[in-house]
Amino acid sequence: MVSFRKAYVGVNMGNAISRIEREFIVKALDDNKFMLNMHGLRKESEVVILNAEDEEFIEVYSKERDLNDFEKDETVRLFFSYYGHIMTFNCKILSCDEEKARLSYPDRILKNLQRKYERVNPPNGVELQFTVDNVKIELKFPESGQFIRLEDFSNDQKFDTTSIDSLISEFRDIISSHCDINRITMFRDREPDSFEEKLIAENGKIFYMQSIYEGMAVPETENEVDIIEKAELEPEDVERLLADMKTQGLYSVLYCPVLYHEYTVGYIYLCNKKNKKIEVDTLEYVYQFSKILAWILNKNNYFSGGQTKAQAFNSSIVDISASGLMFADSSESLSDALNIYTDMNLELRIDKRKMLIFSRIMRKFHNKGTTFYGVQYMDINPEDFRYLFEYVYGRVFTEADSALWEGGSRPPTLEL
Repeated sequence: MVSFRKAYVGVNMGNAISRIEREFIVKALDDNKFMLNMHGLRKESEVVILNAEDEEFIEVYSKERDLNDFEKDETVRLFFSYYGHIMTFNCKILSCDEEKARLSYPDRILKNLQRKYERVNPPNGVELQFTVDNVKIELKFPESGQFIRLEDFSNDQKFDTTSIDSLISEFRDIISSHCDINRITMFRDREPDSFEEKLIAENGKIFYMQSIYEGMAVPETENEVDIIEKAELEPEDVERLLADMKTQGLYSVLYCPVLYHEYTVGYIYLCNKKNKKIEVDTLEYVYQFSKILAWILNKNNYFSGGQTKAQAFNSSIVDISASGLMFADSSESLSDALNIYTDMNLELRIDKRKMLIFSRIMRKFHNKGTTFYGVQYMDINPEDFRYLFEYVYGRVFTEADSALWEGGSRPPTLEL
């Protein structure tokens, strides 16, 4: 097995130099025509800077005239040795031919590189899968086929969240003037029964018939509300729904599911008779109430007692190297289960090849509802390692790659 257990020294890719140092070094690269290694996706080229006088862009030249494989708008990384110190910066290709390329001026330059191998965007055909034990809480509710991240309404000022009873009481007082009948039904002790109940339970969307004459037309809403469209149903089902409404003397109906993680735990039902529509602003109010209801039920341990079990994940790879990768996932339960220094087995798939890699979480951060995980490979089969290296970088693994670190830098000093 190839082991990286002693190779790890930190999660940072390097230290950024100051703006003044950056401008000085770029000018020195131009004046002295130092060689730079330009890395793209599975391709490399040696270049020198022709012109860096304008701080909006730099121009580079390839003596080998091998820049044809690089593309406009591609992000590239350039590595260079500056008096014994390996440094790097990122640029975007503004224009390119076989001999010259114009690049965006670097925002920052990094020194003291601390990664064993360079991180790159994942090439096509690379997939990540893994299983985490005791992460999924299995509840006895219908599964909606989607995962809803529970929002925090602790500081909400629009609803009375003092208790479940006060929230529901306030809702009934307000909604009663907008509909003839309102009802909250939970699936805790029973399965969905009617066609409408099964419909919203299975897909987690709102069923809304604004009027028997307008049918299932989806209205424009201020917030992003997921409503079942007519095209999602069979024509005979739509006709039967309209016929049932007429038989019951209903003019407008609304079924809004209450969603908790991957479950439809209940729904809110409204209906109107005598040519009275359920308006769009009422729909949006009910939708918001359904989210707060799920939150307060969870806060009061309504969903406690579920059985935990293992869950498989297919997360998105953000970037990858021969010694680690970063993946992203919006699952709240996964975020609760994976912490810094959590060990796990990753299954990395490249085309038809499967690689099982023992790995460790070394970095974790959140951004806009998504959690990012920086992973270091701890042990990997030697044949898998060479295959991964060649697929990621587009070249064979050499002894020099084994001896040196990212960009050809010397291994950093370990503090043991």
